[in-house]
Amino acid sequence: MTEPRLEHAHDIRRRPVLVRVLTGPPGASLLGATALTGLLTLYAFSVPGGYFLATLAAMAGTCVLGIVWIPRFVVAALRRDGRPGLRRHWARWIAVPVIGAVVVGLVMLDLPFRARFVVSQPHLTRLAQAVNSGTEPERQGGRRVGLFPVDNVQRFGGGILFDIEGAGFLDSHGIAWSPRGEPGPGEDGYDRIQYEHLTGPWYTWEEPW
Repeated sequence: MTEPRLEHAHDIRRRPVLVRVLTGPPGASLLGATALTGLLTLYAFSVPGGYFLATLAAMAGTCVLGIVWIPRFVVAALRRDGRPGLRRHWARWIAVPVIGAVVVGLVMLDLPFRARFVVSQPHLTRLAQAVNSGTEPERQGGRRVGLFPVDNVQRFGGGILFDIEGAGFLDSHGIAWSPRGEPGPGEDGYDRIQYEHLTGPWYTWEEPW
């Protein structure tokens, strides 16, 4: 059997416009939108509890990309005149799902937050130790500590609480420095706060609404 010949440019131009659009490979606009949506998703999950509005925007962008890419791929795969282009431009076709899979994997491993924390940890440690020793006052109001925008820095029984600005939706989220270990019930004055160990003396915390 002979392989079907690859289409020439004039063969493609003879197709109806809608067919050309549906069977054509993803272009710079779709690939760029995919990359931007991926970056937005990583940003949305880079703090404890996530950024609510950024998460909604990333979900909306993902839905739009799926609505655009999936029908085009199905049409290109089912039409005989679309399969040659599917094989010829396979790298552009698989770029969209590959970017999506990589982003999902990074989020599932919590790497966006952990990477941001690793970069910020020296700054957080210096401030926590200074506030704990009294050389730096507790602060209300916004400031940036490393890569994190921090609303409040306050002392509790065993260490320091950092309230991450904009994290979560109705609940409050942040990072805690507690060198004596995980705070016990009521030790911080907030019985409802839940802690999850991060590394060393560091914990993430959540206070339900």
